[in-house]
Amino acid sequence: MELTNPIPSSADNGRPNGVPSAHRLSDDDVPSNELRNALDRSERGAPAAGETLRDLFSTDEIFHRLVTAAAEEFSRSTRLLFLSGLAAGLSISLSFLGMAALSALWPGGPSRLAGSLMYPLGFLLVVMGRYQLFTENTLTPVALVLTRIASLPRLLYIWSVVLAANVLGAGLVAYVLAASGVFSSEMAAVASRIGAHFLDMPWDDVFWKGVFAGWLVASMVWLNYAARDTTARTLITFTLIYPVAAAGLAHCVVGSTEVLYVVFRGEASVGAFITGFLVPAVLGNTAGGVLLVAILNFSQTRDRRFPHRGCGQLELTWTEWLFGHTAGAPLMQRDDTVRLDPTVQPRDHTLGPDDAPVTVVQYGDYSCPTSRRIYRTVQQVRYALRMENGGEAIPFQYAFRHLPLRQRPVHSVRAAVASEAAARQRMFWAMHEQLFAHRNHLTNEDLRAYAASVGLDLEQFEDDLGDECLHRRVMSDRQSAIESGVRQSSNLFIDGTRYRGDLQPQALIQAVRRQVAVIRASRCGETQCCPLPLDHPASSYNTDDMDGRLTEM
Repeated sequence: MELTNPIPSSADNGRPNGVPSAHRLSDDDVPSNELRNALDRSERGAPAAGETLRDLFSTDEIFHRLVTAAAEEFSRSTRLLFLSGLAAGLSISLSFLGMAALSALWPGGPSRLAGSLMYPLGFLLVVMGRYQLFTENTLTPVALVLTRIASLPRLLYIWSVVLAANVLGAGLVAYVLAASGVFSSEMAAVASRIGAHFLDMPWDDVFWKGVFAGWLVASMVWLNYAARDTTARTLITFTLIYPVAAAGLAHCVVGSTEVLYVVFRGEASVGAFITGFLVPAVLGNTAGGVLLVAILNFSQTRDRRFPHRGCGQLELTWTEWLFGHTAGAPLMQRDDTVRLDPTVQPRDHTLGPDDAPVTVVQYGDYSCPTSRRIYRTVQQVRYALRMENGGEAIPFQYAFRHLPLRQRPVHSVRAAVASEAAARQRMFWAMHEQLFAHRNHLTNEDLRAYAASVGLDLEQFEDDLGDECLHRRVMSDRQSAIESGVRQSSNLFIDGTRYRGDLQPQALIQAVRRQVAVIRASRCGETQCCPLPLDHPASSYNTDDMDGRLTEM
């Protein structure tokens, strides 16, 4: 179905027609605001300066910085995650080495207090090197799980990979120290005492020592995200990690190096290491990191989602949160080989000729300004390419699929169902326009008003709104988005491949024309058969000239 003028006279920011905007930035305001945003926020949107006081972050801002970093952890492949965890296990074992060496050099006096001065060494390497340490992972990925952006099985998978890599790295260092002459006899004796003292403790004592160690480490992580410079992070790390050694608390990774050193010297068994230390220490560290820090800090934030992220991020359903494995990583698919699944089907809602050489697919949410902006941009591209072809059919077909980002409130899902109800009366695109034009007004009463305005049979529309088949259709589109690697509303697919370029008209025009050239080249067998050179006038269209036909956001 071809739409000759798909953009109606619109509402600004979801206001009904005729209501003026309260304020528009002048041309002089834009560069300064863009510069300020660039300085105040990272590329991924995390605050780089406090909103109230530039050198002091609020709790919400710290949480935002933390979950942005957690997204990076979820985006890593298993191989990179394991290697980073292995590096953390190797590096943090230097805490044991330094503590044993300094304690042996001070045989009298408060040797534990003196030796503990070297305990933060390995943690400093991990913090500054951004390695994956299990006790840090009790805070950062948990933040995404608490926001229902990441699934619980995905979190457990990351934990298992990181913990296994950490313990392997710790074990390698322990074996080298036990089997070589790195330690002098005095250092070896001190190292044996350090490793054996955990095995002499009852199980519950190791657990509770692990709780307090996990609390201190996770607090260190939280405060490091509140810091803005390396000096502050160094002081925070030293101050909060020193008590772990001074009080003889149980850290599951450093402690693994200590206890495995004793095991490799033949003074204890592997079973004693696993049951007497590793299990209670891991449980204690997890409880301290998750229950006493992550949940408490999460609960005191005003906004339990990404502050300032708008509606652009996918939120998991409870079923996906509890049982999903592939739905739990925001922004994780950065590989351009991610394919659309499934490809465009006859049931899809499309604009443009069915035999067009290129297809463009968008997953969108009617309540999301990003989805609306992308849709308008695609329509500008369609108009530009039509003008390029002298008013003839454009060389691509556009399809829209539903991606309700949240289940509560229900407006996103309800609006998508309303568009499908309109589709049963062959009015999908008319309703589609109404929903995007009034994205802030999607109550049941609003939907009925839009249905009446486009001339739908209201009785049939009401019946169709309650049809479970349409709800399943919407959720099927959503599942298709997840399987295609989509985790946010900023997305487009060109001929089944995720488009990673700039979502502006000029860039999209170039991308479509390049794809058309590739297809024609493959059909012709040589590039000379393909017109549309890259310096074609379409690539230099001024989109401001289109505003008479195409409504600006």
